Amino acid sequence: MKLARSLSVLVVAALALPASAQRSTAPLTQENGDCTGAIFITDSVFHQPQAVRGFGNKLEIKENPSDHKQWFEREHHTTWYKFRSPATTTLTFEVIPDNIEDDIDFLVFAGSIPGICDKIASRAVEPIRSNISRNDKSNRSICGLRKDAPEEFVRSGVGSSFSRGIEVAQGDLFYLVIDYQNRPLAGYTIRFHYDPPPPPPEPDPEEAKKHRQQLLINVVDARTGKPVDANLTIDGMRFNDVVEAKGKSEYAFEMEMYRSLKIGCVRQGYMFQTIRVKGRTDPEIRVEVKLTPVGAGERVVLDDIRFVGNEDKVMRQSEASLLLLLRFMQLNPKVRIEVEGHVNGPTFKNKKEFIDLSTARAKTVYDFLLVNEVEPDRMSYVGIGNAQMLYPSPKNKEESEANRRVEIKVLGN
Repeated sequence: MKLARSLSVLVVAALALPASAQRSTAPLTQENGDCTGAIFITDSVFHQPQAVRGFGNKLEIKENPSDHKQWFEREHHTTWYKFRSPATTTLTFEVIPDNIEDDIDFLVFAGSIPGICDKIASRAVEPIRSNISRNDKSNRSICGLRKDAPEEFVRSGVGSSFSRGIEVAQGDLFYLVIDYQNRPLAGYTIRFHYDPPPPPPEPDPEEAKKHRQQLLINVVDARTGKPVDANLTIDGMRFNDVVEAKGKSEYAFEMEMYRSLKIGCVRQGYMFQTIRVKGRTDPEIRVEVKLTPVGAGERVVLDDIRFVGNEDKVMRQSEASLLLLLRFMQLNPKVRIEVEGHVNGPTFKNKKEFIDLSTARAKTVYDFLLVNEVEPDRMSYVGIGNAQMLYPSPKNKEESEANRRVEIKVLGN
């Protein structure tokens, strides 16, 4: 019993209407019950929530033998649709009743025929597919077209719920008439399938341009204001990737709109620097980076090197800052540094656990540089604990994370 209930839930979930599906919002009229009032379907999923009654203003299909394969005996409760194929492919579809008790039949006509509606009424044009079989409740009363179905036409009575798919060319027009033999209880969903699927639409260059912006970066000496060539690391411009650029004082990038960035800058003989840029929708963003010459006692706060709470494990967002520190050490081979670790410990004294944790965090950065071939005699590390928190009484998560930081102090160069 539980298995049956679970399968039922899965089936309902699989057939749930996507949020992007086309929906019929205007009330159905008598005209929609005729070929000339056919509703144009533009999406691959179409939901008709209304239960139609009657056959429109004109009984276009009538006086056919009850066992005819191609035609309804007559229209009962009908709605007409038209649609175009988006590709050269095999067309299949399902008509999925909202109420399993509804017995839905359909006919498909090739639509690119002048005066087709009059010709259907006079039977000068015949359906190219039909399915008039009795609803199969074991199949949730779904009917339609399938590639592997053997028959093009299925007559009334007990039979297959699916007729064979149609080989179509891009742009081909078709008319689809949906008919309830009995008084309808609810609406239905039509799901079109194309095998192979149509290619994705070509992007509109002008539309894409609206969602791009220019990032312009200038690097200058903090004391003289003169341009200096430097290397950059940019985190956030591309998903899950750090962009590096080298050897210029002026940089220009194109990127998607509203990107929050961390821009790191490094040059031989200068302290490295990180600048944060909040995402915005301006077409152009200008950033000036001012670099200070290296000197003993100079410090850099690496608040971007973040740690998991109560651990020495570095978060992924720290990748750009670690890379920037490494580039600084590589460009300045005579610089000696001390790596200081800090923890977030408000309302507590600077106990041994804090010292040990901050020391472990400093060693994590030290080990990163060591693995990347920075000489050990150029580095040392120390744990400060919670003695020098940036936010002694942090008010939010961001301030608490900023306390869990690493600072770099230049000892000599």
